[in-house]
Amino acid sequence: MYTGVRGNSNMDEQATRKNTKVGRFLIVALLALALVFLNMQHIKFKQFSISGAKSVWIRYPAPKNYSTLLQEVKMPKTEWIHKLMQYGYQNHSFTLEERTEGTVLMKMIEWPMPPDPIVPFRKSSDPLHTCFIILNSEKTFHVGDQLQVMLRMFDFDGNPKQYGGDYLQARIHTPELKAGSAGTVIDNQNGYYYINFTLSWPGKVQVSLSLIHPSEGIEVLKRLREERSDRVYLKSTFKAGAISKTTVCNLILTPTKPLCNFTDLRTGEPWFCYKPENLPCSTRINHAVGGYLTDILIGEERLFFQSKVNIKKPILPCAMGYIIVEPSPQPTTVLDECVQGKPMLSPSGFYYKDQWMSLTCNIRRFNTPAKVTECLRRKKVHLFGDSTLRQWFEYLTKFVPGIRWFDLGNPIKAGPLCALDMQNNIMLEYCAHGPPIQFTTLSSQHLYYISNKLNEIKGGKDTVICIAICAHFCSFPVEVYIRRLQHIRRSVLHLLSRNPDTVVVIKTANVRALTQDVILNYSDWFSFQLDLLMRRMFAGINVAFVDAWEMTMAHYLPHNIHPPQVIIKNEIDVFLSHVCPSEKR
Repeated sequence: MYTGVRGNSNMDEQATRKNTKVGRFLIVALLALALVFLNMQHIKFKQFSISGAKSVWIRYPAPKNYSTLLQEVKMPKTEWIHKLMQYGYQNHSFTLEERTEGTVLMKMIEWPMPPDPIVPFRKSSDPLHTCFIILNSEKTFHVGDQLQVMLRMFDFDGNPKQYGGDYLQARIHTPELKAGSAGTVIDNQNGYYYINFTLSWPGKVQVSLSLIHPSEGIEVLKRLREERSDRVYLKSTFKAGAISKTTVCNLILTPTKPLCNFTDLRTGEPWFCYKPENLPCSTRINHAVGGYLTDILIGEERLFFQSKVNIKKPILPCAMGYIIVEPSPQPTTVLDECVQGKPMLSPSGFYYKDQWMSLTCNIRRFNTPAKVTECLRRKKVHLFGDSTLRQWFEYLTKFVPGIRWFDLGNPIKAGPLCALDMQNNIMLEYCAHGPPIQFTTLSSQHLYYISNKLNEIKGGKDTVICIAICAHFCSFPVEVYIRRLQHIRRSVLHLLSRNPDTVVVIKTANVRALTQDVILNYSDWFSFQLDLLMRRMFAGINVAFVDAWEMTMAHYLPHNIHPPQVIIKNEIDVFLSHVCPSEKR
């Protein structure tokens, strides 16, 4: 999955790795001494003991939990709202709960910062000088136990780092069984990291760990998110008769010339385009991605984004990188049916023989078109969101011959799309969410806001809704995403109040390949933060979740924002298991 090493030649690589091997022995010794010291000092990580413990791992970067943060907010601070006002949200009315919530959410996703504003590249995190160890590797592990891994981050000079903030991804896997599960990272913010896994299958289980971004690179991403939301720009064409002109559009535009205000009248969500000369704003006919700004990094910042050096780079084990897991001596727990309203755990599940196994409910297998048809009979299915949901539409219409496309004359990659099974009274609809959305050209009349679409739906037991909204907000300030989710959540709550039997499913974000052309705009770190917000904001509501984040991270295939069919099929199985938790429904 990860290829490439630093160095200009094989000789350089061999020399580097030879030196690194020596360094690894020193690292093992240092880590062993650190463990002794931490035990003597009764450091807090001991509460994560893996011997017979429950899976209670907290999500990295391990800030204070939501309830604690909420209690700390004596008066609702409005800094996040002041920022929204600068982005065109002047006419929005915020409830007291929304004001407080936004402040708490912004506090929740705060990321550890390097102690110095400028860190030389040689002092930044180096995955080649770093290795991990499996704690208690000599013990006998059983299915259901917890596994914990520890590492200390080192810089390019081979010195241990004294602060955290690196973004890591981890999974355990058994290639022969096509089994895999995602891990949870805990940042001690002193250079030490702990990665926790739940062991869900027997056999030889390998640990894989990657540095996605060094902490110094995260600081650059934070700056770009706050200061350069224009780095991905959109465009619209305006046309009247033979006159046609295209201008730049965005949420935030410098008013160097007149603007067209396309703020949605119902939600108040702002959107602007530069006004074309000699054409009124009413002549806009489409919306499309315009392009990406280059040369937006300053000084040495580019050194923190080297694909073969410190971006999505594997961290190797100091010694043994696997364990042997024995079958559980306890009887297998029978899981309940998948129903809405259950909290989403981490890990939420695992792959075994290429099938996703939930840890909270029984996933049914919809392996034949007949089973899918039986589940969706007499149902209206609305898919609202980005192209990862369009993949669901494409899968269902391809897999089930009876669900046939109804040609609306719209671009396949943009939509809206519709498919019908007249014999079984099934309707399947896909609509992209409103701007910001970086699609190929779509009609300006088809820029739908999800909350508006939800408000138009009556709902009921035969209405199924799935929402996925994340990827296209990565390059924008977090406050914008929070406000969009507040609108969507309010409409979901109104819909469930009108008809509590409506099935509402939230699909989480996907991990993606981090190629050089997408790192600064769509990094997994951006998605990770937005995904945390979405999980928190829909927690406690009578909705179901498809944990695409873990499903795309845990699989053995290379990361892709548009995953292959084997992953889509598993996502559909989880989705339909909530629509039809039993064969009777």
